[in-house]
Amino acid sequence: MTKKRIFYGLLILVSIQMTAVGVLKLIGFPQLYQQLDELHISHSFGFIIGMIEVVCVAGSWFKKTRGVALLTLLFLVISAIAVNFGANVEITKAIPAMVSFGLLTTLLYLNNKNSVMTILRQTESV
Repeated sequence: MTKKRIFYGLLILVSIQMTAVGVLKLIGFPQLYQQLDELHISHSFGFIIGMIEVVCVAGSWFKKTRGVALLTLLFLVISAIAVNFGANVEITKAIPAMVSFGLLTTLLYLNNKNSVMTILRQTESV
């Protein structure tokens, strides 16, 4: 029961964060698009990322699509971290993405511990 509460508590936190950022990208929030300009990301691509974020948050609440949705969000977060490092901006601007990375990896682990353990076992042999 405690694991389930932790899982849904983290899912609520990630949902609030990712939905807020996705919706702000969809409505064209100027401060957010200034950050995207610093990272050399076009506004239309930011809009697409916003749509993906909102759809994936919705998908993470359904059991059948939860794994794919969380993995997609994790991919977006890892990409955001990489873009921040690649654009040579202050490291503090990547902190929200790093926090999201921690939350999403925890959610993926709690969602399906066996799959994560299988992947880790396979990488040990490499």
